Amino acid sequence: MIENWSDYTVESGDFKMEVLQQRYVPLPETAVYFELSGEINLYNSQVMKENLEILISKGINNVFLNFEQVSYIDSSGLGVCLGIHSRLMKQKGYIRIISPSEKVRYVLELTKLKSLLQIYPTLEQAVQSV
Repeated sequence: MIENWSDYTVESGDFKMEVLQQRYVPLPETAVYFELSGEINLYNSQVMKENLEILISKGINNVFLNFEQVSYIDSSGLGVCLGIHSRLMKQKGYIRIISPSEKVRYVLELTKLKSLLQIYPTLEQAVQSV
């Protein structure tokens, strides 16, 4: 389905979004797992959105985003997550947030998005929820 996963790794300042091929947790065929780090803000959220939209157009409809190393997320980053969530729901897909940092978890709770975006402590638990 996807020729070269490394094409979907993005780096912008201290932000990094990298596809990881998890061998110890099998993913559904139409799934992708990203580890993100740094800040998700106005300056890099657009490239994150474009990257995910390309993958969705190529048949990916299950997205796992590990936010353990994300130090900050602003409204544009939250908007990307909500937009992707909405698009995937229409395709009977999903987005799962894995292990958000304390600061990101606080923002998700403050904005009440914690109840809308499904959050899991580990990739294994997120995959089992499907």
